[in-house]
Amino acid sequence: MIRTLIFGAIAGYVGKKLYDEGKLTEFKDDLVARYNEAKAELDKRRDSDAATPSPNLSSSHTPTAATSPLIS
Repeated sequence: MIRTLIFGAIAGYVGKKLYDEGKLTEFKDDLVARYNEAKAELDKRRDSDAATPSPNLSSSHTPTAATSPLIS
């Protein structure tokens, strides 16, 4: 438990120094840029998948009163 407290104090001290020096801003900007790239790629892939019809959607069957097991 003491080791955890010591490690947490050291990590907090180093993190504060990095934040004060502005080095975490570069990391945040890089992270945001990578997130936006991944999101754009996912949106593009989703749009291309939506453009091609799915075989399950094109042959949908709507049950009628004669074929529905719930209506007797």
